[in-house]
Amino acid sequence: MQTERTLPELTMDLASQVGDLFRNEVRLARAEAVESAKHMGGGIARAVFGAVLAGSAVTLGLFALAYALAETIPMWAAALIGSVIAGILAYILIKSGLKAASVDNISMPRTVEQVSNDLRTIKEKVTS
Repeated sequence: MQTERTLPELTMDLASQVGDLFRNEVRLARAEAVESAKHMGGGIARAVFGAVLAGSAVTLGLFALAYALAETIPMWAAALIGSVIAGILAYILIKSGLKAASVDNISMPRTVEQVSNDLRTIKEKVTS
C-alpha cells in the first residue's frame, strides 16, 4: 500500500534528488575536464619536442639555402632571403597553432549529453 506524501515532503525529496543530480554532473564534468587536460598535456609535450627538432632541421636547411644562393648573390642577401622565408613560415605556424590550441576547442560531450538527459527526465517527472 502506497502512503500519501505531503507536498512539503515531495518538495524536499525533489530538492534532495536535484542536489544529488547536480553533484553527479559536476563530478562528471570535472573528470572529463581532467581527462581532456591530460590528453592535451601529452600532445603539447610531443609538439614541443617536435618543434625543437624542426627548429634544428630548419636551421640546417636555411644554411644550405644561404650557401646555395651565395653562389649567385652575396652571402648577406642569401641569408636575408632565408630568414624572411623562415619568418613567414614561423608566423603561419604560430597563428595556426594558437588557433588550434584555443579554449574554444575544448568540449565535454558526455557532460552535455548527460545534463540534457537529466533535464528531460526532470521535465517528464514534474509534468506527470
